[in-house]
Amino acid sequence: MNSDSFHILLLCFVSGLTQCALTGCGIFMLMHHRTYQFQRVFAAVLILHSFGFFNNFVVLACRNLPYSEFLNSLLVLFDYLIVGGYMMFAVSLVFPNRYKTRQLLLLATPDLIAMLLFAFSRSRWVLPAVQIYTLVASIVFLVYLERSIKRHTKMLLDNVGDLECFDLRWSGYLIVVYFVVQLIWGLESVSQQTWFSTPSIESNLLFDTAYCLFTIGIGLFVMRKLIRQKVFVLSANESEEATENQEIASTLSYRKPPIYIDLDNIMHEKRYYQDNTLTLQKLAQHLGTNRQYLSNYINQEKHKTFYDYINDFRLDEAKRLLDGKGVENQHSLEDISVMSGFNSYATFLRSFKKKFGQTPSQYLSGKHK
Repeated sequence: MNSDSFHILLLCFVSGLTQCALTGCGIFMLMHHRTYQFQRVFAAVLILHSFGFFNNFVVLACRNLPYSEFLNSLLVLFDYLIVGGYMMFAVSLVFPNRYKTRQLLLLATPDLIAMLLFAFSRSRWVLPAVQIYTLVASIVFLVYLERSIKRHTKMLLDNVGDLECFDLRWSGYLIVVYFVVQLIWGLESVSQQTWFSTPSIESNLLFDTAYCLFTIGIGLFVMRKLIRQKVFVLSANESEEATENQEIASTLSYRKPPIYIDLDNIMHEKRYYQDNTLTLQKLAQHLGTNRQYLSNYINQEKHKTFYDYINDFRLDEAKRLLDGKGVENQHSLEDISVMSGFNSYATFLRSFKKKFGQTPSQYLSGKHK
């Protein structure tokens, strides 16, 4: 077996593995985790993406045939169609329930039209035109989503006491990583003067093999995130109320309502922070006040976001429980994180270390020395 055949067989094996992994993840999501639109869209795109790896089998089966370049180019255009599918998923994730599926399909329509146009015309200009369009659209889309995720994160900080199940910052990082990978693929393809796997170019085949493994890892990572991901949106009344109060705040000076004089004592006494589903709206209802006034008070008087304000109470509670941890107290660190109000053990560890400069385990070790 020569070197070319070995690399092609290796690529086909990894491609088959990738197809099985993506299809399996997609079916698992559809069967067990399809509560939200973005979960269903992601499952569909994963299954669609799995078909894109057939182009590596085409390299093996048709590499010596006269129409192999046409088939490869057609399947590369299919890859761009998948990019449109991932754009659909990103929009449904960042803007849950805002768009219907038929509206999201518009993002993939240009690539589908280009694929059909190339299939019937075989014009050599279709592929570079699609490449330029996808590059420009991806840059615009990346900037737009990054700004939207920042706005979403700010809303969470102002309204949610524990971000773990609502946080979308991971998706922003992921979008950047995928863009970099696609850019590397583009530069590598230009330097090799080919947009698809070629047996005579070893680096091209090795890059595609690495891309398959990368896709499996990213697919599993995103699936794990989406299983736990929840949607947090303000109701229409809350959004209208927030807008009205922001307009009022811009013209009137802030006044401290009497109820907030003992807010810290109320939090200690009632222990609202131990509710791991606590939001700004729920706390405002407990206090019998307006959510926007409460938000203004925490921001302007406490100089904190709602998220930081609530988590400070949770961390102090966790430290109190750790101080009492001994032979008579057998609660684990996971139990303490739950008792303190944290929805996630990982968030508890990260927040504890950020505030106290050491992990809970390190704190316990130092305390018992």
